[in-house]
Amino acid sequence: MYEDVFIAEVRDKTGITDPERARRALRGVLHALATRLPDGWVHQLAAELPPTLAEPLWSYQHLYDQEVHLDFRSDVAARAAVPPEEAERLARAVFAAVASACDPALLRRVYQPLTSDVLALTESDVSLLPV
Repeated sequence: MYEDVFIAEVRDKTGITDPERARRALRGVLHALATRLPDGWVHQLAAELPPTLAEPLWSYQHLYDQEVHLDFRSDVAARAAVPPEEAERLARAVFAAVASACDPALLRRVYQPLTSDVLALTESDVSLLPV
């Protein structure tokens, strides 16, 4: 999937009209996700995305830590520079766009180490949830 298609999908699902704002928001969600995935999963997920969108995954891949994190929605709001009330809708839109670009079997593996607050945002496609 090309970057402009990816951005358009996020814009459609969130109502964000400015493409640059949508890009920043998308990168914020991926940054928050990168801190929650072990490096190996980050590499695999990044390989499935357009290189310019995968950059937050590559840049923040070594931040994975199994300790307590900020609530994912709060983390997304801070990193994407969106109001907290928009963070959930934005995260769901990004996860849906990622799901349309990636192999479902890969996503099931990548999502395995995620906590329940993050997994709850991927439920628009239940087939992607770890078994």
